[in-house]
Amino acid sequence: MSELGRSLDMPRAKVHRYLVSLERRGYVEQDPASARYRLGPQALHTGLAALADVDFVKLAAGCLDGLSASIGQTVFISVWGQHGPTIVQWRDARLPVTVNVRVGSVLPLLNSATGRVYAAWLPETLALPRALSEWNALLGQAPDAARRHDAARALDADEPPGDPAGALRRQWQATRERGYASVSGHLLHAIDSAAVPVLDAQGHLAGAITGLGLHGAFDLAPEGEPVRALIAAAAGCSRRLGWKPAA
Repeated sequence: MSELGRSLDMPRAKVHRYLVSLERRGYVEQDPASARYRLGPQALHTGLAALADVDFVKLAAGCLDGLSASIGQTVFISVWGQHGPTIVQWRDARLPVTVNVRVGSVLPLLNSATGRVYAAWLPETLALPRALSEWNALLGQAPDAARRHDAARALDADEPPGDPAGALRRQWQATRERGYASVSGHLLHAIDSAAVPVLDAQGHLAGAITGLGLHGAFDLAPEGEPVRALIAAAAGCSRRLGWKPAA
């Protein structure tokens, strides 16, 4: 109580009166062993009710205009749909790029930055079978040199690996450690893109925020302006959804 009073610059007696009132209403409770106060059940119910009113799409869509303007690039948000990562909101840059994906498009797990975010943060039981199916489609039944190159590139390799599942797991682990995914011309020729996950209160993937631009004009480096802005926007959405990263 003394610590709380000092942090609030409030007399101890006044702090005590507030705590008693909050305790009566169930917002705080006192630990019998330590005598320290902690949040009570009513505070939990209030917090959960607030989170229930927060919708990822509405929340993230609210930042897209400012994000696109700040980095000068096209941005979009996606959610996991029946057929995979699905674009649900799109904002063109002042000078839009011409691409054949729009709202409603479903993106691949292997060759799109957005898809790689979903593959890395979704449960492996969901992501791995889909990713391996894409891999087999890329490689084909009788692969020629071009198919082998595309299949290897999807796993950031020079040659198709003998253990694609293991290669995928390593790629996804590296993506999680980096905090974002990026591709350069994999899905769309001469187009670079980066995508960042948005997590909910349980740490589950709620969706992704993606930026894209012309090759050479979109900085994919972690310290580059587009990636930093995307990470900041996604972190803000995650906080609003209740996510608290481990200290």
